[in-house]
Amino acid sequence: MIRPKTIISICLIFTLSIVFTVDSLAVMSVDLGIEYMKIAIVKPGIPMEIVLNKESRRKTPVIVAIKGKDREFGEAAISRSSKIPSQSYMFLRELVGKSLDNPAVQQFLQRFPYYNLKTDPNTNELVFEHDSETNYTIEELLSMIFKKAREYASDFTEQSVDAAVITVPPYFTQAERRAIKRACELANIKLLQLMNDNTAVALNYGIFRRKDFNASGSTYLFYDMGSQSTVCTLATYNIVKSKENGYLEDVPQLTIKAVAFDRDLGGLEFQIRLRDYLAKKFQEHHPKIDIFKNAKALTKLFREAERAKNVLSANNEYTAQVEGLVDEIDFKHRITRENFENLCEDLFERVKRPVEEVFNTSGISLVRIRDFFD
Repeated sequence: MIRPKTIISICLIFTLSIVFTVDSLAVMSVDLGIEYMKIAIVKPGIPMEIVLNKESRRKTPVIVAIKGKDREFGEAAISRSSKIPSQSYMFLRELVGKSLDNPAVQQFLQRFPYYNLKTDPNTNELVFEHDSETNYTIEELLSMIFKKAREYASDFTEQSVDAAVITVPPYFTQAERRAIKRACELANIKLLQLMNDNTAVALNYGIFRRKDFNASGSTYLFYDMGSQSTVCTLATYNIVKSKENGYLEDVPQLTIKAVAFDRDLGGLEFQIRLRDYLAKKFQEHHPKIDIFKNAKALTKLFREAERAKNVLSANNEYTAQVEGLVDEIDFKHRITRENFENLCEDLFERVKRPVEEVFNTSGISLVRIRDFFD
């Protein structure tokens, strides 16, 4: 998945070509995931640096919780989401640039039924109904998160940061890309470029390995399963002759041969299935309680499902426990890795499909792949 390197590649690419051509003396890069973002900063004379948030962590949850005039971000918003789940906005990236009837929006509402998403009759925009008087567009909420990212970057560098490079998935449509740009405008951030995150990963890999490439070319496969989606990329690196400063010299060249993706195959779907499994187990013992209509209880189970997913990736069993899940009723249930695998059997079958697709599309055979990265 190589997510931290995505940031590094962006900063390296733009260190020489951008920071001296924009008004800002510092530029931030935002590796925007559906669940987390990572921020880096670059400025003249200083090497690229990863920005730490106020918890001194490299990645920050992409979430904003709003109560009255108060706004919480990151880990603080995660904590508050168990108390005000319907006013804690997360997984926003997959909602940008879409209408209410879009399958991705309907999937979001199915996963998180306590949100009230609707179409604004005046603007025809998708909005969250926050309360009886307030609606928020997806771009407005995302702009709040971008402002917080800039705040982290500015505090880290002790100077104003007004320009950014942001990564997006390669499958993003023009409408989705325009929505990200609009969010930057609302945050008063100058968007220098939107970069496909798979291209950023491939560029980063090539930047540090120029000596390994030759004129005949080397092909690599990059496989990235994130929280929401899976992207597989075939990239070829070779050395070409280019006339620079009046004479020929060897220049490295990157060619993306093929890209395949599954927009709905990621860690989040595994987690949702675990959450729903735990909810049904609770209801087996308490049939009069519809836990799917209890936002706070569903949020607690969602967090516990995340812990279960992480533990079961390395262990054979896990005991899920939530104190006071609903009506002061405690919940406890043992789940095995076999249970988990059975719940997600069809997802495991989909894992290989993007790999098969890039080979079919490119016409490149497996024997030509020099290395594989996930």
